[in-house]
Amino acid sequence: MTEAVDIKLACMSLMWGGNLPNETMPTWIDDVSAAGYAGVATFERVLVRLIEETDFVERITDRGLPLVSVDLIIDRDFDRVHRVCEIMQQLGAQHLVTIGGLAQKGADMNEIADLLNQIGEIALTYDVHACFHNHTHHTGETLEETEELLHRTAPTKFFGFVDVGHATKDFIGYPVDQRAAIFLERNWDRIDFLEFKDWHEDFDLRTEVGAGRCDYESVFRLLKEKRYSGWITVEQNGPTEEKTPVDCARASREFIRQGLGI
Repeated sequence: MTEAVDIKLACMSLMWGGNLPNETMPTWIDDVSAAGYAGVATFERVLVRLIEETDFVERITDRGLPLVSVDLIIDRDFDRVHRVCEIMQQLGAQHLVTIGGLAQKGADMNEIADLLNQIGEIALTYDVHACFHNHTHHTGETLEETEELLHRTAPTKFFGFVDVGHATKDFIGYPVDQRAAIFLERNWDRIDFLEFKDWHEDFDLRTEVGAGRCDYESVFRLLKEKRYSGWITVEQNGPTEEKTPVDCARASREFIRQGLGI
């Protein structure tokens, strides 16, 4: 079996707080470094505030933790898209993950796809790839909806993505453990970026990677067979039970390291 090539892991800020207070940022950076990750990821609203009000850039530079991806709420504020993509270009981040906002359950797929194409076109001018984040209670909650939206976007402007944990939770109609792998198999030619998360009935999305219902053995095997190369963001919607964020981040990273051999 062909091994995966040059996969690197970035850690999302969500587990340290959805809005990541300024005073928590140094702990997040220290924890990510201690847990063995190679990069960081966060939300656009958090990123702009941290850059304006803290020494975030200096800290990630000192730690050798590049910014990898940014989650952006979907709207028609194209000036904001330009601003965040300019910041991303300056920091070397290449993945703009569009999420939520106007892409609500029942939204017109053509309108959302057209909006995503416009965002994608702007992003490309900054050497940034835009993609869509499948999510509970939003457009693209089910596998079919996520595929439909992806297929209505232009491959030359907009790129494929899947949150493995949300896929495991939300892609109903398929065996729960196989949901993420099924989507990846069916849409591999569009996949440009991935987010590793896990889901379990007891802890919802506050589940360490490898401790939930996703069949990561199949996901890892597929990534190796397809020779996936590049970044993967690792996320958890808060620590599991009494564990600390760094404990959970370290456990997820170790599980992925062993599974992918990285």
